[in-house]
Amino acid sequence: MAESDEIVEEGIEQTEDTPTSSEQQTLTEEREKAERYLANWQRCQADFYNYKKRSEQEKEEIVEFANCALVCNLLPIVDDLERAFASIPAELEESDWTEGIKLIYNKLKTTLETQGLTEIKAKGEPFDPRLHEAVMQQEGEEGMVIEETQKGYTFKGKVIRPSLVIVGKGKEKRRIRQTNQKEEQNGESNRN
Repeated sequence: MAESDEIVEEGIEQTEDTPTSSEQQTLTEEREKAERYLANWQRCQADFYNYKKRSEQEKEEIVEFANCALVCNLLPIVDDLERAFASIPAELEESDWTEGIKLIYNKLKTTLETQGLTEIKAKGEPFDPRLHEAVMQQEGEEGMVIEETQKGYTFKGKVIRPSLVIVGKGKEKRRIRQTNQKEEQNGESNRN
């Protein structure tokens, strides 16, 4: 019996070492299944990373929008203070109270600039419709900003309020020449 047991055991060992075709098919299916699970897990991990990144970007945009709205609401106050300083009577110009208000104004302006507010330079610059809004034309160098009626600002590189400007339309000499030529023509026709 010992020999027959050994033969049976050897047969079992041989069958255990070499998988059958159905076992191999099952093994292949399980490997494919594991690969699909791994690919799905990797895809989910990438999707989650993208979601976190997009979520953080949206938060930053919301904060920037809120800051921009606050800055826009403070600009009329800055304008009012500048107009008030421009119209201070001479006897009050050097008073401590006026100096205190100027310090507050400078502190407000510095804080806004630290947050990303930048004044648009307009006077003497070429007219740029992306930065300036023309409110009038006057005699002056054509296409150049002659005067600024309201300051414009950018916030972190984006225009939040264009400068209101007066733009030059050219010299008056052309009109004078045209008028003189018309008068000369009228004078010659009256003589005839």
